[in-house]
Parts: sequence; C-alpha cells; structure tokens
Amino acid sequence: MLAVCEDVTISWREVGRGLPVVLIHGLGDDHRAWRKVVGDLMLDHRVVLYDLRGHGESSLGQADGSLRQLSEDLIALMDSAGLASATLAGFSLGGTVAMRAAIDHPERVEALALIATSSRVNAQAAAWYHERAVAASTGADGLRAMLDRDTEDVYRHRPGEVVAGLAIRRQATADPAGYANACRAMAHLREQPLDPDLGRITSPTVVVAAENDQHCPPRAGEIIANAIAGSLLQILPDTGHPIPLERPQEAIAAIRRLDGPAPVPEGT
Repeated sequence: MLAVCEDVTISWREVGRGLPVVLIHGLGDDHRAWRKVVGDLMLDHRVVLYDLRGHGESSLGQADGSLRQLSEDLIALMDSAGLASATLAGFSLGGTVAMRAAIDHPERVEALALIATSSRVNAQAAAWYHERAVAASTGADGLRAMLDRDTEDVYRHRPGEVVAGLAIRRQATADPAGYANACRAMAHLREQPLDPDLGRITSPTVVVAAENDQHCPPRAGEIIANAIAGSLLQILPDTGHPIPLERPQEAIAAIRRLDGPAPVPEGT
C-alpha cells in the first residue's frame, strides 16, 4: 500500500490481528529487515511495516537530512493507517526514529522496543556516516562497493544471511540519495544527541543490545536504559548488530513483553 504523507509517498504493509505494533527498519534496509520476526508476531499483533523515506519503495520527497523529519513521517503513516497509538519497535536507525517519536508525540506511543540502537554517535561514527553520505551523493556506482562491504561486515556473525542481505540492501538503496539522507540524520546525533530528551519518554520501554555489536554496542543500550525511567535492558550474548535476523525470537519476546502492564524486571 502507498500513503501520501505531505511531501513523501510511503510504502507500507500490514499483517495479522491484535495489538498494533509498527516495525521500523535500519539504515540501508527496507521492511524486509523484519522478515524473520513477522511470521510469528502476526499471530497476536496487527503488524505494520514500512519503508523509510528514500528507502525501498518509499519516495525521497524534500528530504532535509534530519531525524525529526523521519519521525514525523512515522506519525503521518500512523495517521494514514488509522493508528491513534501503537507500540513502536525500532532497529538501529529505526530505534532512533522511534525514540524521537516518543519524545515529540508521547500520546502516540504505547510502548517502545529499542533494538540495537543508539541515542548518540561519537566522532568516529559521525565520520563514518559522513563518508557514506558523500559516497552516496556521487550516485549508485560510488555507493555500491562500500555498501556491499558494509553488508558483509554487518552479517559476519551469520554469513548465511549475506546473500539475502545484499539483495535487499541493493534494492532498498536504489535511490542513493535516500541512503545519504539517512546517513546525515544519524551523523547529526553527534551534535544533537537524543540523550538530553530521553528522560521525557514515559512509555514502557525494553532495550535489547548485542554483546558483539560494534555499531551500537551494549554501552549504547545502557545509556538509553539508564535515561528512560523504568526501562529494561537485555544484552544478548554471541550476537552481532542485526538482532532481528540473528535472534528473531528474542526480538519478538521483547515486543510481546510490552503488551499490557508495564514490564517487570526478571527475578522480581
């Protein structure tokens, strides 16, 4: 389905019945980043998936390279889908989008599942994003080799996922400008981290981090969990960055844990 939201046309899908949850993918991917999660989650949830601005089958529109614009796209999509509120589950870049939405539109967010994500980036990470934004600005040829190397690196703990990951990322970034736009939004977290505003988030929150994640390491999850009152942190051992693919059942469990009353830490 297509939703016209202000200056952008957003490609989205929904499956299942039950409590609504919106799944938000990461940089350079599209809704298929959640392919190992949807089949089970749809049994007891209304699952809404979409392609971020400039990714997959969503248009780029008048992109401004900001996280807030990506967040406002999410709220506009929820309006089109008839969702007054929902649980938001965000992976990597998708987690930053979800946090921004929870800060700016708390009434629209029932709960948050923040998976392998960060609220800030350091100078090295900002340079990494800037480098890729520049490469993408030269067109597909400038981006392709770099993106392929990045994909193989992301899936190094699960090499069997590389072929599918490459296929999805090459399609999702067919418009390199969309990838560059998202890279700029992430780089801005260096000068404009979400940290000062995280305490404003009141939605029940579960943070899931991975022991071997070099992109959003466990410390990033700890920072978020410490800032959001009452949130829970789970660190998955022997797991890399793409948690929805490497550990889909744990991602599903984190989302389901948010159904109903606020989550209670294990062992209490």
